[in-house]
Amino acid sequence: MRSHLTVTALGLIALSATTAEAQSDSTCHRCLSGFRFMPSSVVDDPFATTFFQNSTGGGSAVNLSIPVRNLAGDTIKTINGSIGFLLVDFEYQQAVAKWLALRISAGGIGRLGTSIPSLVATGVSAAFGTSFGATVPIVHRSNFIVSGVADYRSNTQYDVDPFGFAEQVADSTYDPESKSGALLRSYPVNRWSVGLRGAWGIAPWVGVSGELEPGGAHENSQNKSLTTFGVLVGFDFAKRSEVPLGLTLGYRGQAGSGKTGNIAGGYRTAQVGLYYTGRPEIHIGTDVFYSKIALASGGSDLDGIQFRLVTRIDF
Repeated sequence: MRSHLTVTALGLIALSATTAEAQSDSTCHRCLSGFRFMPSSVVDDPFATTFFQNSTGGGSAVNLSIPVRNLAGDTIKTINGSIGFLLVDFEYQQAVAKWLALRISAGGIGRLGTSIPSLVATGVSAAFGTSFGATVPIVHRSNFIVSGVADYRSNTQYDVDPFGFAEQVADSTYDPESKSGALLRSYPVNRWSVGLRGAWGIAPWVGVSGELEPGGAHENSQNKSLTTFGVLVGFDFAKRSEVPLGLTLGYRGQAGSGKTGNIAGGYRTAQVGLYYTGRPEIHIGTDVFYSKIALASGGSDLDGIQFRLVTRIDF
């Protein structure tokens, strides 16, 4: 009789554990095969969930070749310099239905040379803008998901060009009525994309996500093509040990004529992220990544290194 009671008790314990795990999986809208996907600054996820996310960071772009010119426009010599930048971004996504989530984001970035020569040569620039997007799950299973996504980003770029301004004044070609010749000028930069994002939960402690988003950009009255692709691998050490930490390794690439001038990202980016995974409704961590940046003015590519502090709250 006692042996029957023991077997029954063990069965109830196992059933309770299984039920609790199933309920935990069902309440986690970012979980596949028990793995909860972490945020990323370079690869977006395909989940149509409700969340708020904030990113704050900065970095530096090095290997900048700065031509030193006289007022006649002749290059006297070339020196090396770097550009520093700071950024902040806020994003909110609302799950309107099981088959649709809408999002909006706003952010800004500012950059300037970190030395007097680079400051004079490259000036100061800042960009502020908003974006709107939608996610529509196409296929959703217990271990993988594929969603269609669409995004539109509208930014206004502000540039201060002290050398160009001084050169026009010296040449007596400065026209105060011309916006292109002003010390401060602004112009819109719009980007759009339509594509697919997917995620695969391999095991409770590891998952993979990716994106392929063709699109375009409109900048300085020119239409340019831009295709973004990327992959991210995440590891949750809390599922294998007592350590509530997660690690992400990501790569993002961009192709097309619209890939130039993205000082905050780059057309080739490798990322390492470290996140706290001890609470089911919040992720706090940091992303560090290295980028190759193509300048719109041509010349050698820049090497960019930056970090972002990321906080995401799931509802």
